[in-house]
Amino acid sequence: MSLPENWARGVGVVNGVEVLAVLAVIAGSNASGRPELIPVGIALVVGLHFFPLAHLYDQWQYRWTAGLLAAVSVVGLVLVVAGASDESVRIVVGLACAAVLWASAYHLAVRG
Repeated sequence: MSLPENWARGVGVVNGVEVLAVLAVIAGSNASGRPELIPVGIALVVGLHFFPLAHLYDQWQYRWTAGLLAAVSVVGLVLVVAGASDESVRIVVGLACAAVLWASAYHLAVRG
């Protein structure tokens, strides 16, 4: 596997944008009085950042990681709208994100 030119710069940009987006999610959720949306927003941001990483790392299965994490954020949003407790939202979103990320890491480890 060969990495694209300027690979490190691209990864740095993607991760920098991710960090700024996570900070914006936290600030926006707190400023709007809706801190229960923080795990939902972070799951979405982390998921979306896997789309450009799929190209940069030449690991196209990261698109599945991105899609599944985005789906987890939708589930979390549904729970918030349905009135689930903040703790329930954090547990469901956190555990589901962990499962997706572990499965993705396992797949890459087995694939080689």
